[in-house]
Amino acid sequence: MRRCRTLTLALACAVSASLLACSSEPPQRRPDEPLPQEFAARGYSSVEQAAVSHTSHPWVVAGQTITVNLDMPERGDRLPLVIYVPGLGEASDAGDAWRSAWAGAGYAVMSVQPLLEDATAWSSDLARDGDFVKLGKQRHAPAVMADRLRRLDQVLGEARRRTSAGEAPWQRVAWDRVAIAGFGLGAYTAMAVAGERISSADQPLTTVSVRAAIALSPYVSFSQGSLDTRYKGIRLPTLSVTSDADRDVLGQADGPLLRAAAFSHLQGNDKYLLSLRSLPHAAFSGSAHAAGPQPEREAGLPARPFSWLAPADPSAQRRGGRQGPVGDGGQLAIMERERWVGIQPLTATGLELGRIAIQHVSTAFLDAYLKDDALAREWLVMNAQRWMGRSGELRHR
Repeated sequence: MRRCRTLTLALACAVSASLLACSSEPPQRRPDEPLPQEFAARGYSSVEQAAVSHTSHPWVVAGQTITVNLDMPERGDRLPLVIYVPGLGEASDAGDAWRSAWAGAGYAVMSVQPLLEDATAWSSDLARDGDFVKLGKQRHAPAVMADRLRRLDQVLGEARRRTSAGEAPWQRVAWDRVAIAGFGLGAYTAMAVAGERISSADQPLTTVSVRAAIALSPYVSFSQGSLDTRYKGIRLPTLSVTSDADRDVLGQADGPLLRAAAFSHLQGNDKYLLSLRSLPHAAFSGSAHAAGPQPEREAGLPARPFSWLAPADPSAQRRGGRQGPVGDGGQLAIMERERWVGIQPLTATGLELGRIAIQHVSTAFLDAYLKDDALAREWLVMNAQRWMGRSGELRHR
């Protein structure tokens, strides 16, 4: 008999508390939006639901103090591990909405920002000068990614050493079932670990082998080479998560459509794309207060929605030239404009529904590929889209 998989109200409130406080009065919502509690109750729930413990570990790695956070259920051994890499300007304790959901479902979740310069980006000289485009280019550079992967490898080596030494709580981690996940710059890191081809940063991790990857607001840019070649090395099960309003205010990614387009260039099976309706970029951080130079970040539309898409030469749109920042002949800029016009402002309920959808789909994905749960895979393929309704679309192959 098929097991019933419904998420408890307690988990729904817990994972949304860092984003929208649970209150006695329901948040504003449209007539076609379900109540978040009802939406969560009809979704996916891992068989395991547990109270979560959190510990913080300041380690000295390669002469630098790095804080590593570990969330895990209070009981259980040989726990599958999810390595979470936060976004630009975020510390190791970011992404609490995702970490708490995964830990409650039976995973050890290790969260780390490998480079201090990534964590302190918004207090850097470039940020104080307001040169966020240059800051973004600097932190996304291939040579910096190579440093980031090297440092992450060193941190993972230290964590494995502590597991081998039987040190609590690390002795409970199972290093043969590992996934990597990240947001923004962290998603770029996760895809690099999974096999994305990046010049100067194409060496894999030496300390651990990952079995699956989750990219929350993936970084995709024509400046890093052809999409036809850069994703050929990704053979792992992969979940990409974005929206039609997933706009990069740093100008490093070429728009919401391109974030989704990467899915079609991934090779092989077990690839998923979750595209949500109107969810802003900051919501993918899973943090109560996403950092960054974006005062409009919780709005459904950017303050200047189209200026960043305009080609340097306006006639390039008509000619199909390659002079604009979009870099695809101008047609993508036109398509993006049309998409932005159609985006509806997001209600508080809509934001919460998007966050719940990410929690449920990502947990089912982890269950399917780290726990080899056939029912989780069946839910992703057969039930997830029907459950989400108009809140989003889940594509797979």
